[in-house]
Amino acid sequence: MTGIKTGTLDWTGDNPFIYLKTDPDQEWSSLSLYFRIASSAHGSGQAILVLDNPYEEGTGEENRLLITNNKPLADYLVRDFVRYFGLFRKAVALDKLKVIDDGVFQTENRFPEIVVESVESPSAGVKIEMEWHQMTQPAICVDLPQSETQTQKHEMMCVFHPAQRARVLVNGVPLAGNTIERDFNGSRAQSASLANSETWVRVA
Repeated sequence: MTGIKTGTLDWTGDNPFIYLKTDPDQEWSSLSLYFRIASSAHGSGQAILVLDNPYEEGTGEENRLLITNNKPLADYLVRDFVRYFGLFRKAVALDKLKVIDDGVFQTENRFPEIVVESVESPSAGVKIEMEWHQMTQPAICVDLPQSETQTQKHEMMCVFHPAQRARVLVNGVPLAGNTIERDFNGSRAQSASLANSETWVRVA
C-alpha cells in the first residue's frame, strides 16, 4: 500500500531551530537547536544546543552550550545527526561544547503567536530561551527519501512551521543577529522554524 513503510526508528520528536546572521551576506553568527525526543534507543529527553560564531575557533567567551536532561541521548544526537546537518558540518565550535546535564526544561506554547522552549541549569547558573514568533506561514510537510536526507542513512518525515521572527537569549541577553529569508524545502522561509513530529527511520 502506498505511503506505508517499515524500518528501524532511530528517533522521533521535535527539533526546531533558530539560525541568525549579523550580516545577511556573511556566515551565520549563531546556530541553535532544540530537541524534544519522544522515543529513541537512548530513551526520551530534551536538549538545547547553542553555537556562537560556529565556524570560528573562538576566544573562549562565546556561548557554545549543550544543556540536556539525558546526556547519552544528547551526545548521540550531536555525534550521529547534528554533525551531518548541512550548516553544522564545518562548525568547529562543536568541538568546544560545554555539556551540562542537569537541565530543567519548560515550554510556553501559544501557537501560532509564540512558542518558547527554555532550559535552566542549577549547577551552571545558565538559562537559555528560544523564542519563535508568528508561525503564520503555511506548514511545510516533508517526507524525504534516504538520498535526500542529511545523513544519507535515513528517511525523514517532519512538519515545519516557519516563524516570521525568532531570537535566542542566554541569561536574558539576546544573541546578536536576525533570521534571514532563504530557500527551504521547495519554498521560501525565515531561518527559524518549529519542526514537529520529526522522525528518522532506517528503512528496510
